[in-house]
Amino acid sequence: MQLVTLTAPDGHRERWDMKTTYLALLSWYSYLKDTDNAKEPTELATRISKFVGGDIKQVHTFLVYLDGFNGDLYSKLSLLTNNDDKNTTRLYFIMKSINNHDYLSHNKKKERERQKIIDRIEQVTSNDENTLKRLIRLTKLFVDGQLSYKNMEVCK
Repeated sequence: MQLVTLTAPDGHRERWDMKTTYLALLSWYSYLKDTDNAKEPTELATRISKFVGGDIKQVHTFLVYLDGFNGDLYSKLSLLTNNDDKNTTRLYFIMKSINNHDYLSHNKKKERERQKIIDRIEQVTSNDENTLKRLIRLTKLFVDGQLSYKNMEVCK
């Protein structure tokens, strides 16, 4: 069982299992999305709010980050980028262009390169649209600078 260490602003720490953490974040995120019409948050959502705060964007980032461990998305992303942040932005925009009917093609050489990358994406995601969407969300965290390969390296 994988554990997540949560640290509150006051320094208090707790270790939660990954699934409970994800479900608590999901519940808290749902509450924050519609506080006007929402029922009271669940006990689990209230508990995790003490660690993650009330910023809905930050809670969403944590959700996407944890979701990356589900279905081995980090390994899939690593296969597509070769653990290089430089390749991540290009990959992100190519993934976003898949199934986009408004995509405008470039010159033929670049289109061949793009098609090779698309073929690789389809191979890595097993051509699953849901996996592609989740991978796009995860990749966006890297593109936005919220995650980087350098920050994720294991200390030796």
